[in-house]
Amino acid sequence: MSRDTGIFKIDKGSEKLVTSWLMLAIVSLIFAGLFAFLLAMARTPQIQDFLPGKDYFRVALVDHVVLSIVIWFLTFNGILWVLTSSGFSGRSTFSIKLGMAGFAVSAVGTACIIAPALIGLGTPMFTNYIPVLDHPLYYSGLFLFALGLFLYLINIVLTYMSGKKAGDNIFRTETFAMVVCCVAIFSALLCYQLAYFTFPDGLKKFIYLEHFFWGGGHILQFSNTIGMLVAWILLTKMTLKVSPVGDKWGSFLFALFLPFILVAPFLYFFYEGGTQDHKVAFTILMQYGYGPTVILIGFAVIRGIINSAKMTPLPWKEPGFSALFFSIILFATGGIFAIFIQESNTRIPAHYHGVIGAVTISFMGLTYYILPAMKRPVPCPGLARLQPYIYGVGQLLFVIGMFWAGGHGVARKTYGAAQGLDNFAKIAGMTMMGIGGLVAIAGGASYVYNVLFSILGKKESSQSPE
Repeated sequence: MSRDTGIFKIDKGSEKLVTSWLMLAIVSLIFAGLFAFLLAMARTPQIQDFLPGKDYFRVALVDHVVLSIVIWFLTFNGILWVLTSSGFSGRSTFSIKLGMAGFAVSAVGTACIIAPALIGLGTPMFTNYIPVLDHPLYYSGLFLFALGLFLYLINIVLTYMSGKKAGDNIFRTETFAMVVCCVAIFSALLCYQLAYFTFPDGLKKFIYLEHFFWGGGHILQFSNTIGMLVAWILLTKMTLKVSPVGDKWGSFLFALFLPFILVAPFLYFFYEGGTQDHKVAFTILMQYGYGPTVILIGFAVIRGIINSAKMTPLPWKEPGFSALFFSIILFATGGIFAIFIQESNTRIPAHYHGVIGAVTISFMGLTYYILPAMKRPVPCPGLARLQPYIYGVGQLLFVIGMFWAGGHGVARKTYGAAQGLDNFAKIAGMTMMGIGGLVAIAGGASYVYNVLFSILGKKESSQSPE
């Protein structure tokens, strides 16, 4: 394995884009946390009467999910696109104005997504991948966020192309991976367009929305996974000073995603929208498209950790390494839980919260190395070292508790008395889930605190690796 520091060289123009997307990512987490708090308040006697609307619990849950999974993941990928298109070479992006225009449109879209939930507008619909509030302002927010992302990606693609002409290594593993991630986003956006124009008339609104988000939602999971794998590779390089995969082998592995990503839009012409065959086709794409690359890169990273441990003590005090460790553990846990899913119970959310937590903590860990590259130290380094442990342990307890409860019959998407917590096993599982959730929220809040005040604080004159 080759030695590689993986240090970024971020120029002023690119730094502006990175800072903007990182701020939007943090804002999405702040409001996701706020809605998580309001979820608890919506189930609290007396207080619930002061919240807007008749079903505010479900309203708050919709925005919590969208902000913490969809917006947070895509905004952080916005950072990774800048870093991999120009951050390794120190060049600027193709057009700062176009990049900032795309960001601005997405930021306005995010505000339009947040606003209806704050004042209790719209009917909540728990469609898979992207739940919605049935209100024009919310739909406008989704559209504007997607439009801004599209404009931003046009600038990123032009940056990759100009970099290739300038002699940049487009087949560097992380760079090529994020090129594939670009393709995944374009494919997902095209799937949404085709869904809009090809689905049969007469479907009930929920059924229509469920199928509308189904295809593109599956492809978005490829982009989330690619972002996480890129974070794994970068964290391995920066904390262990080794590269888990060579560029040729790494690019080949990420290229394995492409056939499944590219074929997705064509499924709308082979299977009628809204049918079971249509849904199954996209499910098969994800089932067979994920495996090889994720498993092989995961084992390569684990091999790098084991080989490093033989030569020198592992850097457990570095937030990047502990984040990498918990990300692998959470992803593996979520994958193992998926094997045992048989009925519609809390084992299903246990599975995907494990995977979601893995992506989230990998992005958190990487942030602690992006900030110093922009000469922005975190205000509390000690808290930064503890934060991945807090979030990682909390998220593990959260998913294990849900998995245990689901194995004893607790149904998903039920609340309060409807959960049927009528024996010790169910109560113990859901109690563990609650404790884990509180610990994970504390870990998330610690991350937000450090990053927010790092961005808002003064830049230092010299760069520190800490």
